[in-house]
Amino acid sequence: MESAAQPLRQVLGAGLKHVRQAQGLSQEQAAELVQQYGLTTWIRGTVAQAEVGARRLPLEEVLLLAVAFGITPVELLTGADDDLIELAPDAFLTTATVRALLSGERRRHPQPVGTPAVGTVGEAERYVARKVGTTPEIVNEVALQRWDRTWSQERDRRLAERAPEASAGQRHALRGHITRELLTELENDLRAAARGDAPSKGSES
Repeated sequence: MESAAQPLRQVLGAGLKHVRQAQGLSQEQAAELVQQYGLTTWIRGTVAQAEVGARRLPLEEVLLLAVAFGITPVELLTGADDDLIELAPDAFLTTATVRALLSGERRRHPQPVGTPAVGTVGEAERYVARKVGTTPEIVNEVALQRWDRTWSQERDRRLAERAPEASAGQRHALRGHITRELLTELENDLRAAARGDAPSKGSES
């Protein structure tokens, strides 16, 4: 099953908790520390709210927290590189991409639409690859031959077409349905490609 994306505030909150605990500070002590670096309204409750993702952390506060704890903003990002971070409704980036952005890495980053790293391998492709016993790269190769889009792009195109105004819960359920639908359409080609046979250029059913 694909891992759910987390809002940036939750990712930063988990990172704040990790950093605080690694430095042996209680929430009260952490509040006293950051007050010295300009976050004068922060109290123990503020730290607690931030750590559970109940409080949005604007860039100004992220920078002051980094200075107060003697870390870089990147160190507030926890999780695996391919975890999804939600930056806006239907706009996601991988943790690796956000880390690269915060590190000042100069390169073209994936477009944050529907799924992170558009055009590259993501968790959706890895999930399908495990289901059919192939590689994520082959999943996208077959998807591109069939739809001229990667697996994630085609899934999100159908999702946007069918449920443009659905709630988050409805979209999550429909996303799973569409994933199964796509797997049914491509399963034969994917298994053929895994065996080394040339997949067909069939039309969508």
